[in-house]
Amino acid sequence: MTKQEYLELSKKLFKKNDLEDIYSEELIFKLQKLSDIFLETNSHMNLTAIKDEKLVISRHFIDCLMCIKEIPSGAKVLDVGSGGGMPSLPIAIARPDVTVVALDATAKKINYIINTANLLGLSNLTGISGRAEELANTKMRESFDVVTARAVAELRILAEWCAPYIKTNGLFIALKGKNALEEVSNAQNALKTLSLCTLKEDKSNLVDFDGTISDRYTLVYKKSAATKKQYPRKNAQIMKNPL
Repeated sequence: MTKQEYLELSKKLFKKNDLEDIYSEELIFKLQKLSDIFLETNSHMNLTAIKDEKLVISRHFIDCLMCIKEIPSGAKVLDVGSGGGMPSLPIAIARPDVTVVALDATAKKINYIINTANLLGLSNLTGISGRAEELANTKMRESFDVVTARAVAELRILAEWCAPYIKTNGLFIALKGKNALEEVSNAQNALKTLSLCTLKEDKSNLVDFDGTISDRYTLVYKKSAATKKQYPRKNAQIMKNPL
């Protein structure tokens, strides 16, 4: 697509998905550059199954940006399981007022995110490679205002990985698909144990360029107390016996 075609399609999709208030040409041009880098890198690194430029706008960028209004001004954000930089890169582009740390166990994906941030001129995004359950017991513990995660793991597992990083009164934002409510039901004990109180469990309709609609959920929880020292447990325990 030309820049103008990309701009026009993005404008329509932002409107259809109720993101008009964050739309700007500067944002779209940066997202187009990100799309180019993302798809080129994907040709030799497994970042996504999506190879259509139009679907990258809706199923990656717009999907990621659905949580943007939930992030407080000036927040320090950790994105757990960043993978191909979703949602860390779109958040950093759309919200220059926040600082974002991308966390992933795969070093080459973190290197990709850091290099892409440099190419895009993003000074508010850094990355670190490591396992979430291990780094939670470093100086990173309870040092973030917001922790995000998208397409990483079932909610009750994800919560144990993420909660230790969140400051008391900070937010946990999980971006989920059609099985979200089932995951929420299964995660009630985990949420209670980890002092995560429900603020929102909002459903939205993600509209693609061809009119296809997918169910998406933005789950927002507020941490009401410090995480108990025994969490997170070793990953084998987390996976075998979720809270």
